[in-house]
Amino acid sequence: MSLLYSSESPVLCWNASADCTLCPWSNTTWSEDPETEVLRRYSYGVALPAICLLGIVGNILNLVVLTRRNMRGTAYIYMRGYSAAALLAILFALPFAWRVLIHKESGRWESSVLAFYHAHLELFLGNGCLGVGVLMLLALTLERYVSVCHPGHARPILGPPRRAVLLIPAATFLLYLPAAFRSEVNTCRLYPGGPLIFRRQEVTAVAGHPLYGIYTILLEMVFKVVPTILLAALNLRILLVYRRSCERRRRMTLSRTASGDEDPRKFAEERRLVLLLGSTSILFLVCVSPMVILNVTITEDNLARYPYQVFRALANLLEVTNYSITFYIYCLFSEDFRNTLLRTLHWSNSPPARGMMKAPPPTATTTITHPRSV
Repeated sequence: MSLLYSSESPVLCWNASADCTLCPWSNTTWSEDPETEVLRRYSYGVALPAICLLGIVGNILNLVVLTRRNMRGTAYIYMRGYSAAALLAILFALPFAWRVLIHKESGRWESSVLAFYHAHLELFLGNGCLGVGVLMLLALTLERYVSVCHPGHARPILGPPRRAVLLIPAATFLLYLPAAFRSEVNTCRLYPGGPLIFRRQEVTAVAGHPLYGIYTILLEMVFKVVPTILLAALNLRILLVYRRSCERRRRMTLSRTASGDEDPRKFAEERRLVLLLGSTSILFLVCVSPMVILNVTITEDNLARYPYQVFRALANLLEVTNYSITFYIYCLFSEDFRNTLLRTLHWSNSPPARGMMKAPPPTATTTITHPRSV
């Protein structure tokens, strides 16, 4: 998501440990365009929580279904890891929505715990979960690619999948750890003897350092640009190889059929795969492209424009949607997943479905970024 703490009109306040100073994070005299306020209310107060609710329910059901006995194998281990990361990312999106809705861009808290979370953990935990989800999807896609395009490989390409699922979060959060020290919590008083107000402020020595700028670019490359290219290329390759394989089987079947009629059930799996990969590819482009543009162009000057605020809200909503509708796509296009869900909920007495899903779940490569203050 696009998280930005912008400067606001300064008012006079009292520092908790020094003389009277300016408090640029106070919202006391700051006014906002009424249209932007309405947009924020409906985007972050209505639409985003509703999408998050669907995502929370869907990813919980994902984890329930993917832990069933018949859901074994390397692919399902990575899918469970992705669903867990997506669930946490959605949960961390709720405080983000609350902060944007209530505290707008700056933040002004009377609780030191909330101030600490938004200053040090909002960016770190949000980025970390999104990054874990991206790498889980990349690992899953690599395993599917090897399984479909190079079936001669006997062992997982990334080694034991359970070990990989543990190492991916550890490595991701370690890479994002410097982001936790980008900001600090300062205190001030609006008037002498008044309650302490806790506010977030960037540490200029960290955020403004050239090495930190290089670090953020590397993060973009590792968790956004490179995975985007690999996921698109590998998914396309999987689709082409699988379709060629199904076409060969179709010709062999038809050559042995006297009437020349094609059994629609024989090739139903191919049609489901094409629909699944096609829908996930479109979903990825629609949901990720606006966020990529937003992360590159977000500045305080742009945020002052109402059309850009509309674009920002749409980009954030699409990003959350990308993590929220995986369960519903599984149910729509995967018979194995759907049958397992029905049996788990005791809505069906059909025998366990055999085989595994041949295609990876929807892909997403977005990350949360703090643009440098201007």
